[in-house]
Amino acid sequence: MDAVVRTGGKQYRVHEGSVLNVATMDVEPGSQVELRDVLLVIDAGKTTVGSPNVADAVVVADVVEHGKGKKVINFKYKAKTRYRRKRGHRQGYTQLEVTQIRIGDAPAPPRRRAAAAAPAEAAPTEEEAPVAAAPRRRTRAAAPAAPEAPATETAAPAPRRRRTPKAEG
Repeated sequence: MDAVVRTGGKQYRVHEGSVLNVATMDVEPGSQVELRDVLLVIDAGKTTVGSPNVADAVVVADVVEHGKGKKVINFKYKAKTRYRRKRGHRQGYTQLEVTQIRIGDAPAPPRRRAAAAAPAEAAPTEEEAPVAAAPRRRTRAAAPAAPEAPATETAAPAPRRRRTPKAEG
């Protein structure tokens, strides 16, 4: 059984036993991950294409390790101006080993709750509610005035000079 699964903004073709490196996931090595964003399943020659996802399809994978990829060097250079910038980058990854591809009797993904997790405050009663006033305009708040410092005769620092290139010739 083969499947095409999307994770980390990329799509991967997987089968049972395949090992793949995906964008870093926040899971512990040794744990299992269920990838529910399955786009296509091929089972014994029968192809099921999702729109956008295949209903009740799940790819179960074990987290093998976390690591960093090969170093990529970003080098900027401009000739004759002494301009060079060198930066390196190593992209993090999570290595997964696919253990099972299920279609059908997979449990439904947990629904996300709306922002009702915090208890809602009760609306004020008529006695507590303020008298309706004209809608308030948003204005810029004036900054509090800073206390004046005593006048002292101190010299201001000299302005910084810009380096100019040497004239050629």
